[in-house]
Amino acid sequence: MGQPTLEEFRRWLQTEISALESTENGGVEEERLLQLDIALQEAMAFSAAWKLRAEASVKPTIRERSVRLVSDGPQNQGPPANTVKCNSCDADFDEDLGFCPVCGETR
Repeated sequence: MGQPTLEEFRRWLQTEISALESTENGGVEEERLLQLDIALQEAMAFSAAWKLRAEASVKPTIRERSVRLVSDGPQNQGPPANTVKCNSCDADFDEDLGFCPVCGETR
């Protein structure tokens, strides 16, 4: 089935909004309707901003390096046997993890 596209996400949001609008309950449904409406607006704004950047030949995303560590974490004697070193920041992390928890770089 693959990963959903932004367009599929927007359609799903619109379907959820329509379903909630057809029910006549208050309270939780009103809050959920507001959340869905905001998400739909953000998806449309993202799509428009992405298109403008692409048309202007501006790279839509820029990968930023980590500014600081959130915490030092526990100090180990050495890396466990199933770790790899990040190509971006040289941090050790579990090889089963698809990204570096320090800088966010994907493998």
